Amino acid sequence: MPLLILIILIAVPYLEFLVFLEVGNAIGGFPALLLTILTAIIGVYLIRQQGLIVMNRMHQTLQRGESPVAEIMHGFFLLIAGLFFLLPGFITDTIALFLAFETVRAVLGKVFVKNIGTAFYRNNSGPENNNPHQEGIIIDGEYEEKPDDQKNIDHKE
Repeated sequence: MPLLILIILIAVPYLEFLVFLEVGNAIGGFPALLLTILTAIIGVYLIRQQGLIVMNRMHQTLQRGESPVAEIMHGFFLLIAGLFFLLPGFITDTIALFLAFETVRAVLGKVFVKNIGTAFYRNNSGPENNNPHQEGIIIDGEYEEKPDDQKNIDHKE
């Protein structure tokens, strides 16, 4: 996993640079720079509007006494989209634009929650716990065994 993160940290800026050069060759360097700044401004405005909508829905969900898991996922992906809009480049702006759509966030949220649940279950149970005798729910407690004649005395009182 750390190797994958390192590869992403090196590859994304390199790819952004290559795409920026291609766009700059097609429309000119200064218009490409202005386009990058414009997409950041429009993107942050768009994410702000979507964030307010999600916050309003989260408030309504909490008022009804329901769990706001879906709204939290939407907010998380909007945060990622906002960060991607602030990064200069056309690739990150494209990813952020996709994350700005509610349907994309909903699908990603379901996949994300499902994978977190599966990973949590896989990490907390199974053969890797090295406890072959563990089955079902275990309740830790203390007990005291009384002789039969003392049990009858306790019930009479």
